[in-house]
Amino acid sequence: MIVDADGHLFETEDIFARFMEPPLRNYRPRLIADDEGHCYWVVDGRTRYRRPAVPGAFIPGAAAPPGGELSKARRASIGSQTLTNIEERLQDLDREGIDAQFLYPSFLLHVNYWEDGLLGNAVCRAYNTWLAQVSSEAPHRLKGVGVVCLKDPEGAAREVGRIKELGLTAVMVSGTVGSARLDHPGHEAFFAEASRLDLPVAVHFSFEMPGIRELFPHFFPARVLAGLVPIMAGLTSVLCTGLMERYPRLRFAFLEGGFDWVPAYVERMDEHFESPRYSARHLISQMPSSQLKSGRIFFGCEGKEPSLPRFIEDLGEDLLMYSSDYPHADRNEGTARFLQERKDLSASVRQKIIEENARRFYRL
Repeated sequence: MIVDADGHLFETEDIFARFMEPPLRNYRPRLIADDEGHCYWVVDGRTRYRRPAVPGAFIPGAAAPPGGELSKARRASIGSQTLTNIEERLQDLDREGIDAQFLYPSFLLHVNYWEDGLLGNAVCRAYNTWLAQVSSEAPHRLKGVGVVCLKDPEGAAREVGRIKELGLTAVMVSGTVGSARLDHPGHEAFFAEASRLDLPVAVHFSFEMPGIRELFPHFFPARVLAGLVPIMAGLTSVLCTGLMERYPRLRFAFLEGGFDWVPAYVERMDEHFESPRYSARHLISQMPSSQLKSGRIFFGCEGKEPSLPRFIEDLGEDLLMYSSDYPHADRNEGTARFLQERKDLSASVRQKIIEENARRFYRL
């Protein structure tokens, strides 16, 4: 069995029009399109449909499927991308060799950077309700992951309970929440509820971290740095602040941020932990590397990375989960089959990456 620990969908306006509660429904996200078919979300008065465009950005649109003639260039149909046609999505999974896929959003990857947390959680509630309904149409193959906005931490904690009741498999957050760290004291209620309900926490890539766009106006360096720094910050919050010790049932996955950097970064954590000058034992009692290997930390991988064998030699075979990133445009097709056929990994290691580790994280 091949389990995709990190697949995606593109949200539609219909989700928020149908499922948002009044009166906030009047402030729901909406799409606008330019003459070429690039689509842009507008939420709370903010949009990327503005001048000047971001220098170097290949796709002007923002986390939305293109319309018009542009839609014909996509490798997946609109019905598959948006889950408005479940059969088309299942056919795509068959072509990719994927048996079960965990579903993450696209537009809402960045909801933890919205200013209005109440609106953010209203949007998340609508999305979670819709996702539970649509994934129930193929429950053995499509596994929904709920979303919360930690800008409203009390609302996020309440939504964790509803996510569990809806039958969704995990809850997604970002590695930072605006300019706040993931382990901020205000977020304790969220983590306490996720721990109580044994709901795993997926820390997903988002490139909306404040300051980086101002630091690098061109899309290339901004995308490189912003795609990694929030994930690193999230891992720092999890391993270096006592979060895992306060909530010993919590499991964390770090998705779409790579894994090559992890051994060197955790080695740095251990060095600082062992030095008395940094007072690490005021926060944690175990070395970060010990927490990393506790069976509660996971990372996504596409399966084509040359560094996979070295990572496994350094940190073991229990941390990585196959993640396709389907149907995003910058992914590589056929990575599941490529991973299955790799000769530099043993059959048992491949099986852990394509199935067993995801089963442990999601309790599949």
